[in-house]
Amino acid sequence: MDHSFVLDALTSGDWTEMGTIPRASNDTRLLVLEHAGRALKAVYKPIVGERPLHDFPPASLALREVASFRLSAALDLGVVPATVLRDDLPAGRGSLQAYVEASEDEEAVTLSTVNAIPADHTPIFALRTEDGRDLVLSHAVTESLRAIAFFDLLANNADRKAGHVITGSCLPSTAAEDIGTFGIDNGLTFHPQEKLRTVLWGFSRTSFRAEELDALDEVARMDDELVSTLADCLTDAELEALADRAETLITGEFFPEAPDDRTVIPWPPI
Repeated sequence: MDHSFVLDALTSGDWTEMGTIPRASNDTRLLVLEHAGRALKAVYKPIVGERPLHDFPPASLALREVASFRLSAALDLGVVPATVLRDDLPAGRGSLQAYVEASEDEEAVTLSTVNAIPADHTPIFALRTEDGRDLVLSHAVTESLRAIAFFDLLANNADRKAGHVITGSCLPSTAAEDIGTFGIDNGLTFHPQEKLRTVLWGFSRTSFRAEELDALDEVARMDDELVSTLADCLTDAELEALADRAETLITGEFFPEAPDDRTVIPWPPI
């Protein structure tokens, strides 16, 4: 993928607003950016369009979207689409994220009957629909989903729904090297208190690999370079909590199990 073009287009491309994206909880718009003779779709979330939440500070979700990309990039995880802050957009300052065009690959997270769970998936929970059908949510046990689950542990993601996991490309391309699996909608992240709610619990009790432990160590040390990367998006308390989470995960040595004393699945989960 042409990462430099994507970041340059997000940062300085000329924009055209195409309209709002339906069913989003906050003001969310689709923009087309023109840069260097090429076009790029992007998702714009203006700060003024954020609905107040009782447990997250006001006017902070766009900043958390950007911090999520920066942490993913700093650790070379590649799970969050390129995201920047811009001030010159239709409703003022907000996050601008490369739009992921879904591919035709099989979904990484699926909802099916128990007899139709894909062979390479692990079941997470069962549910009954309003019309009385019994279904099971399951997800693939792949390297790409593991990377998202690992990122969510660190970022303390409070809202990893199935629909927030997309396999596709940020460019109008079907080349294999441009296809990835991304976690989008990362606004509910980096809370100092434990908030992890996700449908990707299938990696629980899996030991961390050497490269994951190296990433955890980098975050736990929180050197000046990483602080500088995140400090204009997160508070000192959130940065300290991020480093403490990494240290706790190092001590635990594996992906933790879902706690039984709080809600661990986002609602709605899809």
